[in-house]
Amino acid sequence: MNILIAYAGKTGTTEKCAGILGQKLKNVTIVNLVHETPDIYKYDLTIVGGSIRGGRLHSKAREFIKKNKQGLLTKKAAYYICCCLVEGYEKYFEDNIDKDLLENSLIYNSFGGEIDITKQKGIGKIIVKLINKAIEDGKMESQNKILHENIEEFVNKIENVR
Repeated sequence: MNILIAYAGKTGTTEKCAGILGQKLKNVTIVNLVHETPDIYKYDLTIVGGSIRGGRLHSKAREFIKKNKQGLLTKKAAYYICCCLVEGYEKYFEDNIDKDLLENSLIYNSFGGEIDITKQKGIGKIIVKLINKAIEDGKMESQNKILHENIEEFVNKIENVR
């Protein structure tokens, strides 16, 4: 099976997760959607990954999904997000990816995330400081790491379809 991993992120975590998937799966092409737009019809399975900021999926991942909706509905597809906030990550999927795409997908899951203030600029740096403060105060729950167990579950699901 020929697999496309198309991702878009801002600080490197989504790219890191795409790389982990690429190492665990065979016949993989990894594409950064910020730089190019691949043709999903060249692949048997398309995995789309994106970072979440302010509750929104990265704009390039959103655009790619919207542009390729019919193909994603008729072919095998899977989705992942990277976000440190673990409470209700399912809502991020519901708010950003059409219900019919999620229902038709092999799997969708959160791979967690990393909050690195050194990779933030401008308003992003201020927001990360506020999030870190809310986490310290116990007002928010964070999983400030990549969830490798979720990646393993994702890979196993895909390998069982082959």
